[in-house]
Amino acid sequence: MSIYKDLNDMNIDLEQYEEQNLTNFEKKKWEKRILKKICKEKPSHVKKYLGVTATVAMIFSLIIVTGLISPTMAATMKEVPLLSSVFKFTGDLGLHAADEKGLSTKLNISATHEGFTLNVTEVVYDGTRVVIGIERHHIEGEYSKESLSDQMSNIEFLLNGEPLNHTNFSSVSEQPSKDKNSVILEFADLKNQGGSPFPKQFNLTLSATITGISEPFKMDIPVSDIGNYVNLQPNISRKYKNNRFTIEQIMLTPITTSITTRIALLDKSTSVDFREGISIEVYDEQGHELKLINGNGRRETNKGNSDFIMDLRLHPFETLPKAITIKPYIYLYNDDSKGTYQEDENGDPVIQYVPELEITIPINSQE
Repeated sequence: MSIYKDLNDMNIDLEQYEEQNLTNFEKKKWEKRILKKICKEKPSHVKKYLGVTATVAMIFSLIIVTGLISPTMAATMKEVPLLSSVFKFTGDLGLHAADEKGLSTKLNISATHEGFTLNVTEVVYDGTRVVIGIERHHIEGEYSKESLSDQMSNIEFLLNGEPLNHTNFSSVSEQPSKDKNSVILEFADLKNQGGSPFPKQFNLTLSATITGISEPFKMDIPVSDIGNYVNLQPNISRKYKNNRFTIEQIMLTPITTSITTRIALLDKSTSVDFREGISIEVYDEQGHELKLINGNGRRETNKGNSDFIMDLRLHPFETLPKAITIKPYIYLYNDDSKGTYQEDENGDPVIQYVPELEITIPINSQE
């Protein structure tokens, strides 16, 4: 466990002390919280906490003596990284697990141009997806009105010095983050779609531009596979109308459930109607559905067919299930040339399950 996480666990909110007097009650509250934190730790951690406590005590002794933080000190304290996990505050259960189980790598890699600092705070790679947490330091003025997501553009990656593009990785997607000062970027390889897998360890170079700043921000990020997963290759197929639906691979990690499917046309035609697309839902043996995170797919048109290979990434199972059920479904479309969805009373697209394609895969027998 890093010292940064230990500081984060103290939940010290420096913002509330900006230009405010501390009451006696508040002084005692912080003294008790820090001492209680130290006493709860094992002896091996005491030395580490002595250093942390000395720093925190020094900060608060200044507050206690002066009763007020000067504007200069307040500005300086705002420039200190908040030491909080960007992953901890997302709706992605896998990233929650990465933070809580110590699976993500905590980083403090930054670049500064024209007074603007961009900081890569953590990264995790589980063999299915690479996820990166990015924060900007506290800013004021015009820059503070825009979110970091709106400010960032021209995002590019190099893997061990080689460019990542549409031929060797999925497009970059963005997850909702904890606030407007942070961003979570995510992407995957195309190993199940004709591409090469990412190495177990690699150096990732991130390049991005910020609105109003001409020079790109570049940072080198060390990435390592956490290596904790179950990999299944059931290759089970079902047929429905002109489709052969196959579950090619299932990958279970503490962070992601990855499902690779293939849809082939039985008549070997290469003309595809988008309205015949098949989607899936994923359940454990108790009927709990996994939430979809994202996915990417492509057709193997270069092989003389129109097979569609899809990689779907979903939330992880809390515990290894005994079985996984894949429930395919199709969207129902209006009878018009525009290809619009039929909608229910809530305005959501109407779907129809295809029981002929449903597949249940025992996990224990597949390990």
